[in-house]
Amino acid sequence: MNKYINLTDVPLKYKVVISILFGILLSSCEQRPTEQEIISPTQPNISSIRITAPGLSESYADLRHQQIAEVDYRLSINLDSQTKNFSGIVHADINFRKILEQPLTIDFSGGAVDSIQVDGRSVPFEYNNYFISIDYQNLPEKSHTITVNYQHPYSNNGSGLHRFKDPKDEKVYLYTDFEPYDANRLFPHFDQPNLKARYTLDVKAPKDWVVVSAEREERVEEKRKSNHWFFPQTKKFSSYIFSLHAGPYHIWEDKAGDIPLRLMARQSLANYVKTEDWFTFTKQSFEFFQPYFEIDYPFKKYDQILAPDFNAGAMENVGAVTFNDSYISRGKKTQAQRMRLANVIAHELAHQWFGNLVTMNWWDDLWLNESFATYMANLALAENSEFTTTWENYYLGAKQWAYHTDQRPTTHAIQLPVNNTDEAFANFDGITYGKGGSVLKQLPYYLGKEEFRKGVSNYLKALSYDNSTLNDFINHLGKAADKDLDTWQQQWLYQAGLNTIEASFQCDDDQINHLVIQQTEPEEYPVLREQRTQLGIYQMKAGSMKRVATLPVLYSGARTEVKEAVGLPCPEGLYPNEEDWAYVKVNLDEVTIKNMAKHINDIEEPFARLMFWQSLFDSTYDAKLSLDEYISFIVNNGADERNINIIRLNARYIEFTYDFLTQIPLSTKRRNELTQTVESFVWGQLLEAAEGSDQQKVWFGVFTNIAHSTPALSHARDLLIGEFAIKGLELDPDMRWKLIKLQNRYLFSDYEQAITRELAKDNSDRSKLNALSAEVIRPQSENKSKWVDNLISNRDKFKLSEIRKITESLFAPEQIELFNIHGQPIFDSLAQVNEDESQELLTAYAYALPLMCSRENVNEITKSLKEKPQLKPILVKALKNHRYSGERCINIGKRLL
Repeated sequence: MNKYINLTDVPLKYKVVISILFGILLSSCEQRPTEQEIISPTQPNISSIRITAPGLSESYADLRHQQIAEVDYRLSINLDSQTKNFSGIVHADINFRKILEQPLTIDFSGGAVDSIQVDGRSVPFEYNNYFISIDYQNLPEKSHTITVNYQHPYSNNGSGLHRFKDPKDEKVYLYTDFEPYDANRLFPHFDQPNLKARYTLDVKAPKDWVVVSAEREERVEEKRKSNHWFFPQTKKFSSYIFSLHAGPYHIWEDKAGDIPLRLMARQSLANYVKTEDWFTFTKQSFEFFQPYFEIDYPFKKYDQILAPDFNAGAMENVGAVTFNDSYISRGKKTQAQRMRLANVIAHELAHQWFGNLVTMNWWDDLWLNESFATYMANLALAENSEFTTTWENYYLGAKQWAYHTDQRPTTHAIQLPVNNTDEAFANFDGITYGKGGSVLKQLPYYLGKEEFRKGVSNYLKALSYDNSTLNDFINHLGKAADKDLDTWQQQWLYQAGLNTIEASFQCDDDQINHLVIQQTEPEEYPVLREQRTQLGIYQMKAGSMKRVATLPVLYSGARTEVKEAVGLPCPEGLYPNEEDWAYVKVNLDEVTIKNMAKHINDIEEPFARLMFWQSLFDSTYDAKLSLDEYISFIVNNGADERNINIIRLNARYIEFTYDFLTQIPLSTKRRNELTQTVESFVWGQLLEAAEGSDQQKVWFGVFTNIAHSTPALSHARDLLIGEFAIKGLELDPDMRWKLIKLQNRYLFSDYEQAITRELAKDNSDRSKLNALSAEVIRPQSENKSKWVDNLISNRDKFKLSEIRKITESLFAPEQIELFNIHGQPIFDSLAQVNEDESQELLTAYAYALPLMCSRENVNEITKSLKEKPQLKPILVKALKNHRYSGERCINIGKRLL
C-alpha cells in the first residue's frame, strides 16, 4: 500500500501534524471485551478462547496458525447496484494440522450469518459481529469443508467492499480495500497474512458492469437481468491482497511484454486520464523489476483501477491494483505530479514481488514490506525513467517525512512488536515508509550494489509463495555480501531516534590537515550508529561555489577521524552527507554557515543547494534561527532560485512559517508586517514565474493558502471571475475551488454565490466535496458550532470522504480563537469517538484539532491524555504529536520575540 503523502501536496495546516495520520503506538493497546449480544447462541459460550472485540491479536493468530495447515476458498457473491447489502456463499476447504481441541473462529466483521454447514451438514455456531465460532466437536476430522451463507452491507468508509454512486451520472462503482484487517468484511475467512490460500470466485453482477479480481475471468454467462462471471483458481496468497472490483468502468488495454495490462476509471473522469503516462510508467517498471529480481512477474495479468473515495494512495492487490482517483488531474500535471504518479505505480508493482509473492508472517514486519517498495520505486525511477532528479525528490518528500517523524516523542524503532491489527493500522507512518526506505537505501553503499541486489533476488526465490520474517531477509543479504549484519540490524532496526553529525576541520596552505566527524544521539535514544556517508567539499571559483571534491566515509561512534581527507582542498563549504547517502541529521560547521549565508545562490549543484536550504529551515524549526531572519533570508535569496525542487521546498516552508505567524504572540503591527512580507513575496513570485511553468502552479498553490489582505483577496476574486489573468496560468476546476475556498475563508466578496455558481458548472463529487470544505472553513461562530456538532453528533449522516473535508477545514490556523470558543466539545467527545470501530474515522477525526501555539491549548491536550487513558493508538498518537507541534511553535515564538 502507498500511504505516502507528498508534503508539497497537502494543506499547510496539516504539515505540522503530518506524521499523526500514519503513526504507530509505542505501547500496546489491549483489546477489551465489549457488551455484545451473541447472535444464535445455540450452546454454551465457545468463543471464550478469543476476546469478543474488533480486530485480531497476534497471540490468537499464532494459535490459529497452529490449528490450520492449509485452506482454500470457493467464493460466490451476488452484487446489486440498488441495494445496501450484498450476499455470498463461501466454501472453505481446510486441512488442520491435528484434530482440534479448541473452538475454531472465522473472522467476519459487521455482517449477518444465515447458516453454516460442515461437510454439507448444518452445525450450531455463534456470531458476535466480529467473528464466527464453531465448537471443535463439530470438526472431528483433520479435513473439512465449512460453508457459510452470509450478507454484509456495502461500506461507505473506503474499507471492505466500498460502494460509490457518482453524482455526475449516477453510475455505481464498487471496489475493495483490505489492509490490514478488512478482507473479512467481504467474506468470512481466516484474515491473517500467514494463512495464504487459493481463491476461486464467481460473481453475479448487473449486465453493464465489468468484474475484476486477481485472475481474468474464464467465462461470463449472460442472464436476463445480470451476468454471471466465473474466475479460475488463483495462486496462493494472503487474503488482504485479494480483491473484487465491479462497475461500469471505462477500460484501456496495453501489454508489458506478454503481460496483459488494463487501466480502468469511472466514466465521468475517463476524458481526463492520461493513459500514455500510466502505461509508459508501468512498462518501465516492469522492464526494471523483472531483471533486477531475476524473477518474471509472478501473476497472469496486471490491472490498475482508479477508485473514488479511496483512503490511501494505492493498494497492491494481486493483479488488480487500486489507486486513489485523485491521481487523475483535471488540468495539466506538473513534472513533480507526474513523477509522483510514476513513483506510486512503481511502488505498487514492486509489491507484487515483495509483499505478494513473498509475504510477511505477521504485521510486525509491515515496515519491510512498505520500506522495500518505497526504496525500489525510487530506484526504478532513478535508473529507468525520464526523471533525472528522483533522489532529490525522495529527499524532499519521504526523507523529510521520516526526519520529522523521528524527532517526535512518539517515534519508535523500525522493527517492534505489533500486538494486534489496530496497532498494525497505526503502523503506516514516516518511520515505516520514509525511515525504513532510507535505511534500505544506505545498504547498497554499505554492502555493495550488486551484493544487495543478489541478496534480494535470492530471498525472493527461496521464499516464493511463502511467508517470511525480517531474519530471512537479513540473512540472505548478509550471505550475498559475506557480511555479518547483526550489529547493523540492532543499531538501525531495533533502536529509535535520529542521530546528528557535524564535521569539523583544520587547514594549512589551502589543504585539509585534520577532519573529524562527530556523531551525537538524542537523550531519549542513546545509540550511536555506523553508516557510510559522503563528504562534499565546496570552494568559490570564478564566481561560483563549486564542488571540488567528494569523499566516501564510514563513520561510527562519537568521533571518527577521517585521515583520507588530509590533502583535500580546504572547504569554504562542507556538507557531510553529500547526495543524501546516509540517514542522519546534519549540523553545519561555522565556516560553512557563514559562506552559505553569502553564497547559497552560487552553489552549482542543485541537490547541494536543496540540502543547504533544508538545513536553514531545520535551524528555524529547532528555534536556533528566528522566524523573521528565516523569512528575510528567503525573501532576499529565494527570488533568484530557478530549480523547481528548491522552489517547492521553499514554498512548503513559507506556508509553514505563515501558519506559525498567525498564532505566535506578536503585536498586531509586527504580525501584519511579517505576514504581509510573506504574502507580497509569494504574489511577486507568482507574477514573475515563467508562463505555463511548474513554478507558476507551485506559487499559485501557496498564494491560495496564505493570501489574506484585501488587495490579495481582490486579486483572487478577479482571477476566479475572469476580470484578471496571469499569462500562462490556466485555471482547472480544482484550482478554481482553491480560490473559492479562499473567499469563504475570509468571507470575502460574494463567497456564498461563488459556490453556487461553480456547482452549477460542475456537479462532480470533487466539486461537492470542495463546496463542503469551503462552507466549513467560514470564520463565523454559528458556522463553527454547526459543524462541530455535525462532526460529533451527526457523523453517521456523512461518508468518510466528507468527514475528512469537514475536519481538514474546520479551523484554519488563524481561526484559533474560534477553536478556543467552539473546540472544547472535540476534546470532550474523544472517549465517545474512541468507541468507533473504524480506524479510518479515528484518523480523520485527528484532523479536527488545529495548530495550537499557546500553553493553555497544550495543557488541554495533556489533560485529555491523562483523563482518557483508554484511547486507541491513533488518537493517542494524534494528541501527543499535536502537543509536540504546539510546544515547537511556542519555542519558535520565544525565539522571534
